[in-house]
Amino acid sequence: MALEHRLWLQGRFVPPHGFGEARNRLAKPGTTVLLAGPPGSGRRTAAVMLLHDPDDPTTSFVELSFSPENEDSTPPEAGDRLLLDLSGIAEEDYEAAQQQLYGYWGRVEQAGARMVAVLPSADQELLLPALRQLVIAIGRPRELAVLRRHLEGKKVRLASDDLEGEELVATLRRFAMRDVQRFADVVARARAADPAGPAAEWIRQALGALSDRSGEVAVKVAGLSSGQQRALLLTAAMLAGAPADAVFHHTERLLGLVEHTPDERPLLERSDLAERLKSLPLEMDARGRIRFASLAYDGAVRTHFWTYLPWLRERLRQWVADLVEEPHPALVVQDRRRLVERFTEQSLRAADWKVLHVLAGEWAAEPQRSEEALAVLRLGLDHDRYGAGFRSKIYEWAIGQPSPALARVLARACGEVMARTHPDQALVRLHHLARRTGAKGPAEVRETLYELVRQDRRLYLKLLSRFWDGLAARGETSADIRLFLELVGEPPPRRLAPDEALAATWAEVLAVARREQWVAAVHRWLSVARAQPQTGERLMDVLVTAATARPDRLTALYLTGREWVGDGPREERSGRTEVATRLWQKIDSAQGIEPAQALRTDERMG
Repeated sequence: MALEHRLWLQGRFVPPHGFGEARNRLAKPGTTVLLAGPPGSGRRTAAVMLLHDPDDPTTSFVELSFSPENEDSTPPEAGDRLLLDLSGIAEEDYEAAQQQLYGYWGRVEQAGARMVAVLPSADQELLLPALRQLVIAIGRPRELAVLRRHLEGKKVRLASDDLEGEELVATLRRFAMRDVQRFADVVARARAADPAGPAAEWIRQALGALSDRSGEVAVKVAGLSSGQQRALLLTAAMLAGAPADAVFHHTERLLGLVEHTPDERPLLERSDLAERLKSLPLEMDARGRIRFASLAYDGAVRTHFWTYLPWLRERLRQWVADLVEEPHPALVVQDRRRLVERFTEQSLRAADWKVLHVLAGEWAAEPQRSEEALAVLRLGLDHDRYGAGFRSKIYEWAIGQPSPALARVLARACGEVMARTHPDQALVRLHHLARRTGAKGPAEVRETLYELVRQDRRLYLKLLSRFWDGLAARGETSADIRLFLELVGEPPPRRLAPDEALAATWAEVLAVARREQWVAAVHRWLSVARAQPQTGERLMDVLVTAATARPDRLTALYLTGREWVGDGPREERSGRTEVATRLWQKIDSAQGIEPAQALRTDERMG
């Protein structure tokens, strides 16, 4: 899990009841804690903060997941901190997830790591008896304290009197912790719109924005006498903040899709834009953009149409797809992205996730639609319930034959979104993408893979292990040879990749690759050895260790060193000869050749 996200949570966290007991138990290495609590109590955030070490925030922190591909199979190491969030798991998967949890428990204990798992609820009736001893129940943190922390994070400082209203206190008690964050966001938006206004007005607007407005919107929709007005209201809610010309243009296209009777009156007899806006809670700002008079009213309108007119969903999907394909010229990328995000939010709420898979795949295949595809994937991957389904879909795309455009979008989704919470799964998908797209495929795929593993020793070792497994099985041989040699073209420090792991993978490469495939990489390592003598000794030891199992590879390594000396500029000849001589001495030692004998052999070869 990204350190930046954990530090952000740390600044806003208020410990709930039971947190101290869990922290004391987790102080012992090899411990697993299961957090139980009511939905909305902030269990996941509490779990993250239990594992986050403020004194050493860079400690390895990994989020595991219940996955049919079982991708979180890398054994934990001493000091690792592991999070397993089962709060959104489907009931039919819960038993299998518990079996996986049971296996993690033993591995964590053996390694001396620490793990916290978040249970779906406070009810432990369906929990395996063996796991019940690990459970700690937590309560809700103090809502006002959480709100104050979030407001302070947005530089909004309110007096205590401003936060003591009965309506505010009662509303916060009903909110899930994620809604407290949303409330703080809306307060900040209200302040930004009226910086000189009173704090009480900001809070009043935020309360109105996050209150249940379904009844209010239902009355408004029922009171609209025509389909044209309802279509304008829905289009404005989907395109809130967009230019008025575009909103009215796409309102007409929506009316066409729902087969509404066209207005056959002469153009000058039809209602003008100002008249059509009068009966709606809409207004046009100074820039000519459509907005709602009340904060968050647009979201309530979208929810109303998705909830109470479900037969419109398929037409709306087509409307969104058509709009993305042929948008009004006034719609910029940000307008289209906001539209897609709003459609995605409603589709996820209505469990229409398969529609989103189709749209994301179609848009990702077109380079000019990449931002829209990413908007779908970002929200889908971050969703508590359907995130696992999106990760599985990306896996399916990655092991197929993705086009370059699709591969670029998937690489960004893995690197920008999935890597924050599921870095192991991001690595697996990026590795498959890099294999499938080949050397002539998008460089972004490989660059994202290398950037990911160079940030984390555990991930670097996992990728080396995947290379080793692929080469040993003679599977993705040519692809893994190329990827490994590109990765180590920038030789990793020992803290990132121990010599044993590097040598083991190099040994497989030397065993299956032709010399012309690896000679350039060895030349790069020898150049590093010339520029950084201390590092160079280590690199040469790795190469010689890797080649020792194959005498012919030691000979090839010897000849490669000679070529490197001969190919260099004249001014580097002396320095290169010194490095190559040290390499040859190591090769001789590996073969059991005495220094004097080695000198005679070298003279004969020369």
